[in-house]
Amino acid sequence: MNTNTYELALVTSPELRAEEIDALISTLGDLLKEKKSKLIHIDKWGIKKLSYPIENFIEASYTFVIFESPPSDIKDVKQWINNNNSILRSLLIKLTHSELKHREDNLLNKTANN
Repeated sequence: MNTNTYELALVTSPELRAEEIDALISTLGDLLKEKKSKLIHIDKWGIKKLSYPIENFIEASYTFVIFESPPSDIKDVKQWINNNNSILRSLLIKLTHSELKHREDNLLNKTANN
């Protein structure tokens, strides 16, 4: 089965507690497992100031998820995003091999520095 690697950036309401964000990511993980996709990495940035207000919020929580999935299953991920009211904005991109390598290198450097 042909798979691609994707990065999903989620901008969620700052009113969500950490447990609620974890539950949100868990439901995404369940969807990916159901579709035989593979969750690779989750990076939670926490609450950051927005460059412009979104739905009257001036801050939002940022979470980045990297996963492998067949292209045919991406429509289900997009539907999950659209059906979730806690997600203010999202960006889903397909990573090239070099982009994935760059992210892996950054992750290794981040881990080594901690």
